[in-house]
Amino acid sequence: CGITNISTFSGNSTYDQFASAHQADLSAVMCHRSINYVADMLEVKYGIPWIKVNFIGAEATAKSLRKIAMYFENQAFIDRVEKVIAEEMPDVEAAIADVLPRTEGKTAMIFVGGSRAHHYQELFKEMGMKIISAGYEFAHRDDYEGRQVLPLKVDADSRNIEEIEVEADPERFHPRKSKEELQALEEAGLKFRHYDGLIPDMESRTLVIDDLNQHEAEKLVELMKPDIFCAGIKEKFSIQKLGVPMKQLHSYDSGGPYAGFKGAINFYHEIDRLVNSKVWSYMKAPWQENPQLTGAYVWE
Repeated sequence: CGITNISTFSGNSTYDQFASAHQADLSAVMCHRSINYVADMLEVKYGIPWIKVNFIGAEATAKSLRKIAMYFENQAFIDRVEKVIAEEMPDVEAAIADVLPRTEGKTAMIFVGGSRAHHYQELFKEMGMKIISAGYEFAHRDDYEGRQVLPLKVDADSRNIEEIEVEADPERFHPRKSKEELQALEEAGLKFRHYDGLIPDMESRTLVIDDLNQHEAEKLVELMKPDIFCAGIKEKFSIQKLGVPMKQLHSYDSGGPYAGFKGAINFYHEIDRLVNSKVWSYMKAPWQENPQLTGAYVWE
């Protein structure tokens, strides 16, 4: 597309990437739970605006690329973005057409941190699947209800978190866009410092559960019987013992990548295999085959 990414804030970023962040023209925020604070500080200190993006899901990727192109207001750039989307979408649509007869109507639960319990819903919806329950582990109200609830009321937890105050850098601060330019873009539909949260995208009669524990996860699976459960490594084996396929979304596990257009195709095929494999129906936990467990002391 012609986008130059000069700095990435992630778990495997380098010091040099962090150190060059102040030179960017725009901050694109994926994980609202953590990096939005950094984006706020970069805007205050250096004048770099930020927008919320999501590159998990083909449609979400296309939408995010269009938002970035809209910000730069360069027609040649906008045309290149549209060309890339047009080149990538036929393969995506072919993959969806392939899996949809087998995945449509299936149900999923997603309980992961960051914004992933929200982002990955895009991929499942593209496959015709329904999210029946979702939630985060370390979320704040704005992750669920959107940034319109800010500022949050100070509570016992937030008092334990150091408040970092930043000011405009006297030498390096320069607004990338004037107030008038930002206002014009807002009026055209590009929202800055904005996130609607998870709840608006959850359908009626679905469950949003914060900080789900192990016992609750198992009971939820027993009651709602999802076709797939998505979470982290600590839930993986206990959920599988219930006879339900489990996809770890904290890492790619044995699959991936899942971001972008080609990543979406990888995800479609992997979830198709998981939800349509009969092996999970044969799974029995040890206590199901032998309800009464016996043991003896080693010295007996």
